[in-house]
Amino acid sequence: MDRTEGAGVSAAIPMIKYPLLNRVVMKSPAAFEEAGLEVIANRLFVFDMDGTLLIKTTACIEIAKVSGTLTQLHILERQFAAGEIDAFCFAQNIGAMWGMVDEEVVRTAFEGTPKLANIKAVTALIRSGGGKSGLVTMSPDFYANLFYEYGFDFIGASQFPRNSSEQIQREKILNPQDKATIVQGWCDRLGFELKNCVAFGDSMSDYLLFKELEHTVSINGDSTLKSLARYHYEGADLQAAFIAICDALAKAET
Repeated sequence: MDRTEGAGVSAAIPMIKYPLLNRVVMKSPAAFEEAGLEVIANRLFVFDMDGTLLIKTTACIEIAKVSGTLTQLHILERQFAAGEIDAFCFAQNIGAMWGMVDEEVVRTAFEGTPKLANIKAVTALIRSGGGKSGLVTMSPDFYANLFYEYGFDFIGASQFPRNSSEQIQREKILNPQDKATIVQGWCDRLGFELKNCVAFGDSMSDYLLFKELEHTVSINGDSTLKSLARYHYEGADLQAAFIAICDALAKAET
C-alpha cells in the first residue's frame, strides 16, 4: 500500500549527490562499533516498510497470499494507483474483504515475507549508539507492529479496528503526508533535531518525507525517489547500507 504517488510537495532542500552506498568500501560491523557509533547519538533513523524492509512486496500482498485474496487485492491496488480510490477507501475495502484478520494469518504472512537481512542488527546498533529507530508505513498496524520484535523504538502505521463493532476511521489511515508529521512528532518527543534525522525508503509514498530531510537513503528505490535521495543502495543487507550511511555522515561532519 505504501508504493504510491505523492502530491502537495514543499520546497526542495538542495542535495549533494553521493555514490551508491553499495559501491563504497564498507567497514566490518566490529570495526564500525569501535569507531562509528558516535554519529548515531541523538539521531532518529526512520525506515519505510513496504518495498524497503520488505523486499519487492508489501504487507497487504503477503496477507492476501495467505488469506487467498490476492486477485481481489490486485484489483484494489490498480484502482489505488490510478487514483480511483484514496488510502481510506482502500482501507475500507480491505477491511470489508478480510474482516477481523486472524492473528495466525498475520503471523504466517509476516514470517513468510522476504525481508532485508540484519534488521535486528541495525536497530541494536542504533540503540547502542544512543539513537532511536522508527518504522513508518501506510500499511495496517496489525502487521507493522510485529516489527517491534525486531527492536524498533517507534512504529507508525494505519490503525485498524480491534473488534468487529468498530469502524475504520479516516483519521487513523495514513497518507504520504502523514509520514513527515509522525517523524516530526517523534523528534519533538525525543528532543532530537529533525535536520539530523535519516530516512530510508523506496517509493513515492516516501517522497514528501524525503523533501523535508537532508539525510535520505533510497533502498532499492524507484527512479523518482532515487533522484531525490542523497544516498542510494541496491541490495538485500540493511546493515551494509546502514554502516555505509553512518560512515558518510561521519565524513560530512569532519
